Amino acid sequence: MTMISHKSFQDKIKWHPHKGQKEVLKSKAREIVICAGRRWGKSAISGYIATLTFLQGMADIKKGKKDSIKIWIVAPTYELSKKVFSYIVNFLRKTDTRFDQYVKDRPLPQIEVSDNVWIQCKSADNPKGLLGEELDLLIIDEAANIGKRIWYDYLLPATASKTRLGRTIFISTPRGKNWFYDLYLQAKEKGGAFHFTSLEGIEVDNKQWERLKVISPADFFEQNFQAAFLEEAAAVFRGIRDIIKPDCLKEPEPYHRYIMGLDLAQIRDFTVMTVVDQLTHDVVHLDRFKKIKYPLQIERIENTARRYNGARIVVEINNVGLAIADELKARGVKVEDFKTTGTISKDFAKRGSKERLINKLSVDIENRNIHIPPDETLVDELEGFTHRLTPSGNLQYGAPEGCHDDCVISLALANWSLKGQTKTDNIRAKRSIPHIRKTFQYF
Repeated sequence: MTMISHKSFQDKIKWHPHKGQKEVLKSKAREIVICAGRRWGKSAISGYIATLTFLQGMADIKKGKKDSIKIWIVAPTYELSKKVFSYIVNFLRKTDTRFDQYVKDRPLPQIEVSDNVWIQCKSADNPKGLLGEELDLLIIDEAANIGKRIWYDYLLPATASKTRLGRTIFISTPRGKNWFYDLYLQAKEKGGAFHFTSLEGIEVDNKQWERLKVISPADFFEQNFQAAFLEEAAAVFRGIRDIIKPDCLKEPEPYHRYIMGLDLAQIRDFTVMTVVDQLTHDVVHLDRFKKIKYPLQIERIENTARRYNGARIVVEINNVGLAIADELKARGVKVEDFKTTGTISKDFAKRGSKERLINKLSVDIENRNIHIPPDETLVDELEGFTHRLTPSGNLQYGAPEGCHDDCVISLALANWSLKGQTKTDNIRAKRSIPHIRKTFQYF
């Protein structure tokens, strides 16, 4: 990087890169991909590069070489974007305390010197907020946990200007072999890819490394600390691509019985309805929405259930779920409560732990006993659903931080009541209409 003298600047801010970070600084690639284990120092080096780019940009503006400097830090959530941002703020303050007056927290974390001179934090959870800018530098944190579409549809155009020649730095631990892995391979051919384990940083020593190795599942350790690209590493669901069925979504068919899995929104989440055909085990309807008032949600849920031949709804009973389940029951809709509990109860058909809910879906996916449409959001959530280590050393299942799992839970709830194996088209063809009607009358 042809920037301000590294040594004098590092002395001034009292921060010096370790060996791996120095390697990154030598790269002249327009797109840099850093795949590194936890605690290696990805945020620090990104914050350092952003600070130098910003100061160099301001110097160029004073010389009349350019008229703006614009930098984005994008992460799955605003909270995650603050990791890199905090380093930038700290470095700038050590450069000149007058930068304090330009640091803002609302409407988003940013450093704004003027309308055309700024560093902004952005959330990938709000794609519309990623439109319309040309950037000098883009930092994408936790890139493996951001959807491929966010990069190609929203972020790539922001650095595509011929005049600005914006750079992009992707930093992340891997998440299987998804689009971040593809980017890493592409950058490797151009000298812009870097791979480091946590041990190659300065925060994880040999003693901590061995401790983490002992208490972590093997694939979890390899992915999060060795930064290994593994096939479906730490993934709960395997064989997801094998159950995708292009013609899955369809209108209700006479005499077919359906089950709806309903995951209700909590604050910033989505409400998701997943309808599955009990005969074919196909997901025939998928609806995902948020910011709709509960009375309107109830109408939408009821109408969908009635349209699919009076589909039975399986809903998790939580603070929101209980009230909506009671209202749906009062309207004559068939509702089955899923009550989360940590123990196996006698009424296990209607009660069970979240872990058992997910385990059943995992087994059915691996056995190809359920089929899903090629819906990008659903597939991304299933592939991203993982187990992670809590600070107390326990395993916890769910989506990566900043990501959603509403579609996963909705699908799991629908799958919870599916019995036996999916029927083939041949078996279905042999069923007589009178027999189907006889079965249907008990629904």
